Amino acid sequence: MIWNFETILLCIVCFFGLYSSLFFLFLILDNKERLDDPKPKRFPSVTTIVPAYNEERTIAKTLRSLLKLDYPRNKLKIFVVDDGSTDRTYEIAKRFENANRGLVKVFKKQNGGKASALNYGIKRTKSELIVSLDADSFVSRDALKRMVGYFDDPTVMAVTPALKVYKPKGFWRRIQAMEYLLGVFLRKAFALLGSIHVTPGPFSAYRRKFFERYGYYDEGNLTEDIEVALRIQAKGYDIENSIKAEVFTVAPNRFLPLLRQRLRWYTGFIVNLLRHRSLFKQRNNLGLFVLPTSLISVGLVLVTAGFSCYILAKSIAHLFRSIKLLGFLDAIKMLKLNLNPFYFGNEFIIVTASCFVLGFLIIYSAKLFSRERSKIKYSYLLYVLIYYYLFGFWWFWTLINKLFGRQIKW
Repeated sequence: MIWNFETILLCIVCFFGLYSSLFFLFLILDNKERLDDPKPKRFPSVTTIVPAYNEERTIAKTLRSLLKLDYPRNKLKIFVVDDGSTDRTYEIAKRFENANRGLVKVFKKQNGGKASALNYGIKRTKSELIVSLDADSFVSRDALKRMVGYFDDPTVMAVTPALKVYKPKGFWRRIQAMEYLLGVFLRKAFALLGSIHVTPGPFSAYRRKFFERYGYYDEGNLTEDIEVALRIQAKGYDIENSIKAEVFTVAPNRFLPLLRQRLRWYTGFIVNLLRHRSLFKQRNNLGLFVLPTSLISVGLVLVTAGFSCYILAKSIAHLFRSIKLLGFLDAIKMLKLNLNPFYFGNEFIIVTASCFVLGFLIIYSAKLFSRERSKIKYSYLLYVLIYYYLFGFWWFWTLINKLFGRQIKW
């Protein structure tokens, strides 16, 4: 192996990736008995709040999935908070209220954002537990029952589900399906470490008393789900996860909507980490390991993806110069000689193959433990080829926007 900047950087990335992946994989495998959800000793009262803004295409399916929940009806409420929609969202939701009196209640308010709609609902219920659900997401029948047992532990303030992509067809959704499955795996691993730092909008559950005691959702926050999770951790409470409580969300199927979503997510992550930076001072798994590892992984992706793009651009420029000097055929012959797959040595091939196999094992473990039924092999191949550079681009563009003070909106 030729030891230069490229190979040293590659070794650092591979070591970090292999070490962290093996750690999380063995953590899950060594705690398989803890993957089963605890049976609830009782069924606490629950209000699911569905904030909705111009969701006429999905709100009916969302409400139908909630009405199919296997949970005592006298303990369940469903609030739809129409946040100033200009389409038929309110009209469609009212039909469900009329057909399910006492179970479904629909409110309408001026547009104020998702956090505002959630707070509006929380202040109008006395249920012990609050569950948020985006109006483009759908729950499995047993999801709520699988989650409420964790609240028998008084230190648990929130529980997260296994969030997946709904009908992952098409190029962009296939890639996101693998990303979400990885998220299912990591969220359970973080739960085992007491380090969950995001409570996703689709069907995360909370104790109502947390909001009353420590404040409601931050209505000016881009990612209220990250902020409230970090606040729960900062107050010394636990966040749990059910890897089998399946919830499905409609993911973006085009590049620009996906980019806007990720800019909002990553900008919100930065803002909320800075806001709750005291978490890094805590001597626990979150402050000493999980959050630093997350930031290091982002940094390594940015450096390696950026350097790879630089090398590619440099190679293309060199090819064009060679064509100009040598002619097209001679330049192509020279290119073939330089594309020796063993340029980095056998070690590079072995490490790359190990990363590929280990990544597949993690995704397959998430599929197995979370009862995922869709096939993953072709989607995983797409994910491996594209996601690394996509992730780097999202973060690069986020930092550029942050550097130049560009405002990110919903």
